[in-house]
Amino acid sequence: MKQSKQSQLIHIWEDYEFYLNIPKTFTGSNKPFVYFYYLNAKANKSERIRRYVGKNGGNIKQVKEEAKVIVKELASMLSNNWNPITNLQNEVTLNSTSTILNCIDYWLRKREEALVNQAIGKKALKNNKILMMHFKSYLEKVALLHIKAKDINHIHIKEFLDYKASERNWGKVTYNTYLVDLGNLFNYLKGFKIINDSPCDNVVRKNTKFDSTRFKVFEKEELLTVSSLLSTDKRYFGLHVATKLLFKYNIRPLEIIRLQVRDVDFINSLLTIPYHKTKNGNEARFRLDAEILCLLKEIINDSPNEWFIFGGRSKPSETQVCDDYFGQNWRFFKNRHNLPTHLKMYALKHTSNYYDIQDGASFEEIRQRNRHANLQVTTLYIKERLFKNVIKPSESRLF
Repeated sequence: MKQSKQSQLIHIWEDYEFYLNIPKTFTGSNKPFVYFYYLNAKANKSERIRRYVGKNGGNIKQVKEEAKVIVKELASMLSNNWNPITNLQNEVTLNSTSTILNCIDYWLRKREEALVNQAIGKKALKNNKILMMHFKSYLEKVALLHIKAKDINHIHIKEFLDYKASERNWGKVTYNTYLVDLGNLFNYLKGFKIINDSPCDNVVRKNTKFDSTRFKVFEKEELLTVSSLLSTDKRYFGLHVATKLLFKYNIRPLEIIRLQVRDVDFINSLLTIPYHKTKNGNEARFRLDAEILCLLKEIINDSPNEWFIFGGRSKPSETQVCDDYFGQNWRFFKNRHNLPTHLKMYALKHTSNYYDIQDGASFEEIRQRNRHANLQVTTLYIKERLFKNVIKPSESRLF
């Protein structure tokens, strides 16, 4: 079948124009094809990129339908920085005209590289991705996903945080944390001179000065209930041992998941946490009492020295569990036993501090056990509970 040769524009996407070329005849090697022009950066000239379309028995309608599908695929590939000349992904470069979407995607890729280089941890990257997921969904909702990064202002940021705080029931601390994390993105763009000023700088943080601490101290009845449930529910034996270490020795959950069998000296009743496993980078040594020694012996059993004490299913493992392992276990434990939501696992650390002070321990003793830099940090977490104490008269007889 003979057809008149025609080349017609069938689609425009961003700066690209896609044409469909139909040959005069469909005989021999003659085929219809879709084409567009793409800049060859090395040669500094545009090259025609072609994709052939099936002959479809000479049916022009079917040829056009197939061409539309091919164009859609090409546009999708180009949107993902595909270079049709090299058939590779282009390295995205940011500039003052870059959209906020391009900037977010670029920053997240750089954060992933930072994880590989051990410059950040898995939890930091995870939090970055969650925040950017919320941010992108909001920008899409208000039709700002393709706005230039330099046009984002503090009003956009505040409206995003207020909207999400209402939707997700964020507290003040979470609101402030996400504001800081969002500021990291814009400070990164500021460093590359994509923007002049961070829009987060002019967003006021929520005032938490007079709020209750996130780690509310357990009342005695609550503490006894939780202790009893943990000691009798064998499914949470690992959590039971971990909370004992947290309560008695103020060892942080992140430090507990890093503990290996080799760190326990059963002969001398010592637990040594090497400097590279502690929060402050200093080695910490703990004198273990009979109860903890017995519990650790039960959980470790005959496990190899290099294994981590707290693996999955309350057993040691040759691989370390995730950072939020005990957080997840604690939530499952609370749900299973219908415990109040305000009972936080980390609050056990501050609960033991409070009751020790009530029993006569000095603030300096508590500071040393917590490995705090100063007494202000120690009192910060238990000040709310201290304010509830009944004030007693001075015992001095000098006046």
